[in-house]
Amino acid sequence: MGLGALQPGHLLVILAIVLIIFGPGKLGDIGKALGQGVRELKKGTDLGGPDGSASSATTATVSPAVVTRLCPKCRAAVPEQDRFCGVCGNAMAAI
Repeated sequence: MGLGALQPGHLLVILAIVLIIFGPGKLGDIGKALGQGVRELKKGTDLGGPDGSASSATTATVSPAVVTRLCPKCRAAVPEQDRFCGVCGNAMAAI
């Protein structure tokens, strides 16, 4: 075993510490919240059917057009409200 490997004894110690800190009542709530978070993540990243196409239940949302300007240093498109270029980090001139 390598130095970074987590062994069953380590997991038991971690579980005991978590149980002492949060108590048995809160441990169930934490597990429930963690499960809901994973479920929401799966639902948000689900592509739909087995062929990878989006399911009919998913609808595309249309976002309003974002006004952009070009960075004078790298010529990348930068949203108008941004103060710095997301590509090169150049400070954008105030409009």
